[in-house]
Formats: sequence, structure tokens, C-alpha cells
Amino acid sequence: MSGRGGSESAVMGLTEGLQSRGDEVCIYLFGGLPRDPRWLESVPHTVLGNPTEKRWRRLYKYSFGLAGEFRRFQPDIVVALDAERLLTGRIVLALSGVKASLWSWIHFPIERIKKNRLLRLADGHLAVSEGVAGQIRTLVKPSHANRVVTIYNPVWTNAPPVTRPVTGEAIEFLHIGRLEFAAQKRVADLVAAISRVRGSFRLTIVGDGPDRVKLEEYSRELNIDDRIVWLGWKEKPWDHVTEASVLLLTSSYESFGIVLVEALSRGIPCIASNCKYGPDEIVEHGKNGWLYPAGDVDRLTQLMQAVVDDPRLLAEQSDVSASAQKFSVQAVTERARLAFATLAKPNAPLRAQNRHTSGVSKN
Repeated sequence: MSGRGGSESAVMGLTEGLQSRGDEVCIYLFGGLPRDPRWLESVPHTVLGNPTEKRWRRLYKYSFGLAGEFRRFQPDIVVALDAERLLTGRIVLALSGVKASLWSWIHFPIERIKKNRLLRLADGHLAVSEGVAGQIRTLVKPSHANRVVTIYNPVWTNAPPVTRPVTGEAIEFLHIGRLEFAAQKRVADLVAAISRVRGSFRLTIVGDGPDRVKLEEYSRELNIDDRIVWLGWKEKPWDHVTEASVLLLTSSYESFGIVLVEALSRGIPCIASNCKYGPDEIVEHGKNGWLYPAGDVDRLTQLMQAVVDDPRLLAEQSDVSASAQKFSVQAVTERARLAFATLAKPNAPLRAQNRHTSGVSKN
């Protein structure tokens, strides 16, 4: 994990949410700090192993070092962010003698995870969307299907609204995310659609990725480079968004789509691909935005053109921001705490009704 993605935002949000309720949390990272460790500055964490060490020494620290951490911290709940870490967690719990429940919290579509059958090792599962929850239920034992709980991803939803251009001004389209031409993010679809839209508008793209140069060349080939502003990667992208009419997401797949909730919470409607999984649980078609079939550039173009032709189609900003509240840090934290309290192992009761400790392990 790079330290720049949605998973990091989700972990940080839930950590801060649990801490605000008086819970103790520690994040364990294996193999050194991420490429960009700044997101860890505000959360308690411990690093086990170093990428320069020999493999056997790293594995020793992952197992026996984490076992020592568990004996010190005495967690009630251990949450693993990938399938292989569930195996590590199960081994370490046995080594440490700590009686804690082991949970998964997967941030990718299950079919794209190696060794996803290791999910059966978990006592419970936090799902980031109903789509992902359904995938997990097909893998676990039928008797454990009720141990899969959709909590979504937490987003701080108290940000002030982003200014929307007034009637008569150019429509401001916005894209925030990793720049991939035709892989998961399908940003080429967005560039192609922009080339077909007529009227007064501009597209601002915040983000970077392996295909940025290729996408910029593509925009020049389509003779629309003067319509697009490329801001590059920003640590706090929303600090660089001064005006926005609509946020655009063109992915071929997601597991949730944090950027959609971030936009809605700021009063920005969304046009999103109806991909697996997540967008159709966030965007209410015709209310706080619109959905279109993933890869359908014609339909994407039609929706964007409709907004340019008649900005009155955009919902009131207050209604848009209200639709994001079920994904707030507070709401997601309460769902997670309820899941922990009701499904924790009988031999690992929470220490008190309003306090528990948890360990989150991640790469």
C-alpha cells in the first residue's frame, strides 16, 4: 500500500472514530513504512520488519514480534486488511495466547484477491459494500453468513460545501483519482466523452498514475487539451478544488468508491459508472447524481451534455450532502462497534460496554 489510497483513508477514519468513542487502537504494519507515511502521523502504529532484512528475520518479526505486541496490547478484536494477513493473525493469536476475535476488512473485490479462500479463517467480516459482502458470503461456511456485516467505508462528512458555478457560468466537471488509461479507472472514457460534449464547461483532473502522459497525449489528439486542467497528485486533493458542478467516476470496478462520498458530502452530485461494487449503493440515480453502464462512453456523454445544457438538473447541495451521512465516520464506527459487540467470540468478551481494544494489521 502506497499511503495515498482510499484504504488508508478508511483505516484512518475508523481509527479516529473508535478513538473518539474511547476505544484503544493500534495499527501494525509489516515490512516497513509505506512509500508515503504521512497519513500515519495522526494514528498509533507499530512497524514490524524492514525490507532490507533477510526474509527469515522479517517472518520472525511478523510472527513472534506481533505475538509479543498482542500480549502487551491485549486486543479484543484483530482486523486484517487482506486474506494472507488473516493467516498471519490466526497463527499469531495462537502463539500469543490472546483470546481475541479475528476479522477481515477487505477493500478490493474478492475475486481479485489472491488466496481469497483464506477468508474462511476469520471469525467475522466487515464489508465495505453490499456487493463485497455478497462475495464474502459465497466463500464462507453457510453457518457464518450472518457474520458478514456491511459497514461501508468511513468518510468525514463535515467538510464545507464546494462552490457550484452559478447559472450562466461554465460547468465545472471534476475527476479525482489514479490516472489509468484503460485499466480499472478507465480515464480514457472520460477524455473521450469530454471530446463529444458541446457547450461551456471545463474538466479538472486531480491525481497521477502510470498513464498520465498517455492520457494527456490522448487529449491533445482529440483537440481538447485546452478544456482540461491537470493538477497532478495532491496530498489533500479537496484543498485544491474551489468550484465543482459534478464529480465523474469512470471505473470498471470498485469495492466502494470513497471519492463519491467525499464529493456528495461537499454538495457535489456525481456521475458514476454502475460498476461492481459500490457506486449504486452511494449514488441514487436521478437524486444525488446519475449512474451509467461501465464502459458506455455514449451514455456518459449524454449525461454530461444534459448537465451542460441545463444545470438545473443538479440537486440542491443540501440534499446532496445529506445523502452522504450514512457513510459518516460516526455512522460507520457505530456499525463496526455493534458488529464487534454482537459477534465477538464468547471467550473474548469486550472489556466494558463502552471500551474495547483492537489491532489492525496491514502490509
